[in-house]
Amino acid sequence: MFQDLTSSSPPLDRVGDVLPRFGMGTAAIGNLYRAIDDATADATVAAALDAGVRYFDTAPHYGFGLAERRLGAALAQRDPRRTCQISTKVGRLLTPTDAAGARHGFVDADPFEPVFDYTADGVARSFEASCARLGRDRVDVLLAHDLGRLTHGEAHERHLRDFLDGGYAAMVALRDAGTVGAIGVGVNEVAVCEELLDRVPLDVILLAGRYTLLDRSAKPFLDRCAAQGVRVIIGGAYNSGILARDPHEQDPAQSHYDYAAPPAALVERTRALARTCATAGVSLPAAAIQFPLRHPAVACVLAGLGSPQEVADLRARIDAPIADDLWPTLEARAPQQLILLHPDDNVMICVAPIAAGDLLPVSGGTIPAREGVTVGHKIARAELKPGDKVIKYGAPIGSMTDAAAAGQWVHMHNMKSDYIASHTRSTVTEQRA
Repeated sequence: MFQDLTSSSPPLDRVGDVLPRFGMGTAAIGNLYRAIDDATADATVAAALDAGVRYFDTAPHYGFGLAERRLGAALAQRDPRRTCQISTKVGRLLTPTDAAGARHGFVDADPFEPVFDYTADGVARSFEASCARLGRDRVDVLLAHDLGRLTHGEAHERHLRDFLDGGYAAMVALRDAGTVGAIGVGVNEVAVCEELLDRVPLDVILLAGRYTLLDRSAKPFLDRCAAQGVRVIIGGAYNSGILARDPHEQDPAQSHYDYAAPPAALVERTRALARTCATAGVSLPAAAIQFPLRHPAVACVLAGLGSPQEVADLRARIDAPIADDLWPTLEARAPQQLILLHPDDNVMICVAPIAAGDLLPVSGGTIPAREGVTVGHKIARAELKPGDKVIKYGAPIGSMTDAAAAGQWVHMHNMKSDYIASHTRSTVTEQRA
């Protein structure tokens, strides 16, 4: 079994469950990026159980029901007493479709299309369908999935209103009825976590990709969680794959960062981190998976697993000894955060995560960032007014629909493209492609 598998964190819910230090993310057994067969998915869950994993995170979105079905079947056979903990998510309903092939990042998934629904009725229907696929009448953690402006763009306010006016209360009711142990959100962006914590109590937050060796933009938010006693599960410790292998094993340029091809600057940072780890006799993935637990707010780290070999790799990485003096060295690598693609551009491109308050070199000086911004997104070099053209690569790519001050994030909430009809994205994968 994994050493230090269990946590000394406070009880997760009123019956005394606790979060383990590590768990298995199940997007891979929902055929994320590549198809795997039922036998491989079953063998992966079996290997995880043999290795000591007792917490599994899933979602209707993962393979459009496929991951939940496969996880439920494997645990029905190997965990009949239901000792393992499960988290799943609400916020999408699955509707039948004839579409096939690769969709939203999932390959040869189940024949359903995800449709966002954060209403009370949507939450209730989603939870009922998840329980049927999992073969359970209770889950330990229920999370509202992918709320936030990065996912929903102009539809963010509507979806957030649906959640706060109905979906959240439905989740509380499920918890009060004992069919759910704890409630929270599972997201990829910090801003919506801050917004929600300002308005409603949350037991737990699953935050993916924002507290890693490459992206520490969640640090101030984690400090807040620690002060308020909100436990955090970190997903995406490998940032969608780029940190999952040492560069000599797999070229990071051929991997994924936040569900998309990584920018060149990020590839070089990955290689530099790997060189630093190598001087200490540590693999890059081992450092990546252990790093998030250094923050006191982090109770658990999830690793996406899609084969028994990946389970074996995870075990080795968790057990790898890492000297304390390596962490300050890794953390001292302050990356360049913005690049200018063309001297005529009025926006700069984020090549390393920006947290609110970070000093940005714009307008001939430095100003504090107004919000967190993820890699690949745009920052205004100077004040932009409604109707102004957005210039990138020396050419106009769109027009401002709202004003943006110097240093402010420029995206689909305040600009429109000259080339596509709509900026609304149906999934995180599409939004970041």
